Amino acid sequence: MPQIRLRGKTYDLDAPLRGAKAIGELRGTSEREAFYAAEANKFTYRKDGRTIVSTAREILTPLLGEAGVERLVVCSQRIADARRD
Repeated sequence: MPQIRLRGKTYDLDAPLRGAKAIGELRGTSEREAFYAAEANKFTYRKDGRTIVSTAREILTPLLGEAGVERLVVCSQRIADARRD
């Protein structure tokens, strides 16, 4: 599974992110802004009850484009080196 490193955290690109708080952290916005972006269909999401669920790829593609998301992908060796530092 490809991984990205963004704002000091590592995310699996296709793993589900649950809730506006987690989505807002990835987007660099507040929880409220993430919720309203989802309601305005700024990115693809699903609802699990009252919870918003999406993947990092679905969240970032409208902001950065497919090529921009691919530039964020890091190899697993660089992630392991960053964790040791």
